[in-house]
Amino acid sequence: MTPNLRKLLFETLYKNRYLYRFASTVPFAGQWRTWQNLVLPRLHGHDILELGCGLGDLLADLLEAGYMCRAVEHSPAMVAAARTTLQRRHAGPASWVIQGSAQKLPFSANSFDTVVSTFPSEYIYDPDTISEIERVLRPGGRLIIVEGAHLQPVGYLQPFLLLIHLLVYGSRSLSSSARTYKQPISTTTTVDDEVFTTEELPGMPFGGLIPLEQFGLRRRSQRVRSRRWQVFITLGEKAGMDDNDQ
Repeated sequence: MTPNLRKLLFETLYKNRYLYRFASTVPFAGQWRTWQNLVLPRLHGHDILELGCGLGDLLADLLEAGYMCRAVEHSPAMVAAARTTLQRRHAGPASWVIQGSAQKLPFSANSFDTVVSTFPSEYIYDPDTISEIERVLRPGGRLIIVEGAHLQPVGYLQPFLLLIHLLVYGSRSLSSSARTYKQPISTTTTVDDEVFTTEELPGMPFGGLIPLEQFGLRRRSQRVRSRRWQVFITLGEKAGMDDNDQ
């Protein structure tokens, strides 16, 4: 699929909540929400900003977990859908979802402890976006980007779904998983009888187009694996007060 056709496909999805729900559920074997929730153990502090909240499911999860959250979403259709999700789940007022641009955030400097973006579009590669994220993060704050994920070819259904992913995203979507890393730092956890392995991968090519260092954010790259999938996470950490004093 060509980049222009892929962009048209995604723009169509962002305009219809029902198509978006289908596209983020069925082709990913119902794992999309699991991948989104990988941000939860990585959160820093209490005040969270989500960029590109889509249908608002993760935003509602964060609010129900006790975090103080706001969301900025560009698509009017997704803003309406996310507000409906908050009202349906009694998670918070609709006004906490703001229609706006990641390149011009409507918040003062040092407003948030963590900024979250799961499966973002091209806006995450824009230097203006990262500049704004750095501005609204407090010293010691963290940016969490779940940039991509793919299924493993296990079982009967997932090889077929993986073929669809290749047609839409191209072979580059699997390039990071094919690379061998030298002695990654890894930890293993078990949740609901499923084993998750998290690997710290210095120099990971995935996420390399996000200009974190340009704005003083320290990069960390992680791959989270289970038997059924792999997820690629990029973290950007802002220097704390003590670091700035040195």
